[in-house]
Amino acid sequence: MTFNWLKTHLTSPEEANEAFDIIARIKPKYHAFDTETTGLHIILDKPFLYQFGFIDVATKRGWAFSVDLETHPKLAKQVIKNWHDYLAFGKHILLGANIKFDMHMSTNIGIPLADSVKVSDIQFWIRYGHDALSINEGGPPLALKDYATKYVNRNARMHENLLRLEQSQMAKHYNNLLKQRLIHCKVPEKLKGTYKSVTLSCLTDIMKDPILEIKELPEDILEVYLDWRDSLPLWLQRKVLKLVEASDIPYNRLNRETLTRYALDDIVWTLETFWKCYQAVKARENMAGVLLENRLIFPLYRMERVGFHTDRDYLEQSRLILKEYILERRTLLKELTSADFKIGQHAFIKDMMNEDFDWNLPSTGAAVVDLELSKLIRENPNNPAIKVMQLIQELRTLEKWYSAYIIRFQKTLEYYNTDRLYTQLNQVGAITGRFTSDFQQFPKEAIFKEDGTEIFRPRKIVITSPEQGYKYLGYADFSQIELRFQAFYTILVGTPDLNLCRAYMPYQCHQKDGTKFNYEDPKLVKRWNEEWFLDENPEEKWHPTDVHAATTIAAGYSKDDPNFKTYRTKIGKKTNFAKNYGAQLGKIKQMFPDKSEEECIRINDAYYKAFPGVKNYHQYCYNRASYSNTVNMFGVKYYNVSGHKLINFLVQGSAAFYLKTKLIALDDYIRSKGLKTRMQMNIHDEVDFEVAEDELPELRNFQAIMEDWPEGQVPIVAEPTFSKTNWAEQIDLKEEAL
Repeated sequence: MTFNWLKTHLTSPEEANEAFDIIARIKPKYHAFDTETTGLHIILDKPFLYQFGFIDVATKRGWAFSVDLETHPKLAKQVIKNWHDYLAFGKHILLGANIKFDMHMSTNIGIPLADSVKVSDIQFWIRYGHDALSINEGGPPLALKDYATKYVNRNARMHENLLRLEQSQMAKHYNNLLKQRLIHCKVPEKLKGTYKSVTLSCLTDIMKDPILEIKELPEDILEVYLDWRDSLPLWLQRKVLKLVEASDIPYNRLNRETLTRYALDDIVWTLETFWKCYQAVKARENMAGVLLENRLIFPLYRMERVGFHTDRDYLEQSRLILKEYILERRTLLKELTSADFKIGQHAFIKDMMNEDFDWNLPSTGAAVVDLELSKLIRENPNNPAIKVMQLIQELRTLEKWYSAYIIRFQKTLEYYNTDRLYTQLNQVGAITGRFTSDFQQFPKEAIFKEDGTEIFRPRKIVITSPEQGYKYLGYADFSQIELRFQAFYTILVGTPDLNLCRAYMPYQCHQKDGTKFNYEDPKLVKRWNEEWFLDENPEEKWHPTDVHAATTIAAGYSKDDPNFKTYRTKIGKKTNFAKNYGAQLGKIKQMFPDKSEEECIRINDAYYKAFPGVKNYHQYCYNRASYSNTVNMFGVKYYNVSGHKLINFLVQGSAAFYLKTKLIALDDYIRSKGLKTRMQMNIHDEVDFEVAEDELPELRNFQAIMEDWPEGQVPIVAEPTFSKTNWAEQIDLKEEAL
């Protein structure tokens, strides 16, 4: 460790005054804070312990303090307020591990950080101070304790392990009370061959079914279970979904002395990690990424506090319909196989396919099944295993959606008695800098019954809030932003690709008055959608190249083919995105297992045939891999990346940072104009808004902000839409709609 630490738990005004005297004397630049909370809901949970501290670089000393909001509420709030006031002025830097969460917690007790506080997250320093590698490749973990254990002090988890042990022991105690009550219950008929009595393992086995409701437990077990749950402490009852999990025990119920030590150590690990990574970021001249990420913290914090207004009635209706359909499909599966099994019994399914259907399935993992099923369909289309495996795959999807997009949301809404769902965005969850969150995979599509009837469309969950003054939901979606950056990169490496550039601008075109399009002239780039004519054929108007159609045609599929539209989506579009991510022939073969070797080679070559300039960009990336680092368009350096990965990193990373600059600009605009409309979330390349009734025209201004890029040589397009109902029912934003 770099610093000598003094750790103090403040319990009196005198101790607090002494802490602030040290701050006044040292005038430290680098600070950190953290909170221990009643839960993880960013709006409805609150901190009960607050810890903060700082380092003195000159003397290599560090101080960590904590205050308890439950045992000393008046003192704690005054300390927090005084400290926040101090941070609001000067050149202090305030660090945290997932700092936005702790900013939410401060706001939840009525003491928010001022916008003037210069905040940063330790994850930024880790990400930009290390090689651009995943953990599996030897890259650094982003989680504070994981990083500190590996790079700072191998005992960094000591107090956390004690707390985890205490949680586990408490959970075990409560579950054992249930175990004692279950002794006299009867084992369900279908489990008699596995269990001699109803144990906790037996009950867990019963409850594994994702669509099982507690009320559907066998009558004698249900009676015992409900009595047991009612006997639990009130703070625990509502948390328990099945058995008590260690994570159900909140930190404020644990040993306070251990917890306080753990909390103070969090400040130590945060600042020790920062100082270690700060040196690396400086040495690597990689401060650009950190500084941009820092500017984004407050805009994202404000966005995260908005949340999604949720249609709880639609969730419940969908749950009932989906559950009924799952039961129907399970019945059909049992009829087809004459066996009663769960779709998670991988070994059983593998053996069944081999023994009953004469199909040697090497694994039941999704990727292997897709590959082997495609081969089976091609080689033996009448094998009944096809229908069985397709049904198993369908049930896996249905049950996953039931758990992930219905039950999970319902439990959160019910537990917190709210109509809004919230999530957090991780700014550096992906190595490239692209956002990650548990909402980033929120599906656009719906799931349907076999007859085509729609069962559930997750985006219908999110609805307008007219009663809160938000009549509309607004959206601005970047159009093919990564392909646009790919076109830009062909320009930067000196071989502008004709087809790709012409997909987004009138490259090598002119107007009737003789004006030649020049992508280096920002004024002409803004006029990209005027009338232009091809230089090589002055009578032919420029129309944007359909990039997916271009690849499809280059692969040998005629535009006159009645199935061309299908080929465009299933071959051209898939290939373009795969190649944009650096896919080679081997990956193309995996993507199209029903295609011959010759066809796969043709599809792989089609991308370069349609966009030869991209091949030169790819070669540039392979050449750059011999250098220690390569910088993206926004000054962020990726160290020690293979050429294969660099192909994706530069394009995706530059697009990600462009989006980040626009979220900052949108936040600045909304606040400077005093708008009621607010940013709601970023999902992939789409920015979502809750729009006030008289502010719908502002979507045009948002669009202009998102498209404005004077330095760009390829036009960026953001397509605005809105909804009067829900997220799934978007309408094009046209003048008549305003």
